[in-house]
Amino acid sequence: MTRRTDPAALARLASLAALKRDAELARLAGVAQSRGRLLSAIAALRQTEAPLSSDEEGAALVQARLAHRRWAEAQHRRLNQQLALVTADWLRQRPAAAQAFGRAAVLSDLTDRARARSRAPKESP
Repeated sequence: MTRRTDPAALARLASLAALKRDAELARLAGVAQSRGRLLSAIAALRQTEAPLSSDEEGAALVQARLAHRRWAEAQHRRLNQQLALVTADWLRQRPAAAQAFGRAAVLSDLTDRARARSRAPKESP
């Protein structure tokens, strides 16, 4: 005896799984976006670095560059800490998004198969 699956029930489950998938993917995209912004900020900060010494520079300019370097190093530390936290969050959320994506795909496939079986002519015993 083969068990018939209710296509309507599967369709409801597939719809819920798709909602969960979309929510998980949106959450993962938000974290990835934050991660990208932090990486861009770090790259931009690196571009502001200038060499410290030059024979024609005065003491005031060297002091200003030293102050800027200290500020930039503090910013690097802060951004790297934030990046570590966001990356950890991103790594935690990836499996949940992958699982939700897989569930939605499987339920969608099962729904399609159940609908195809329900439309097929019934075998007479």
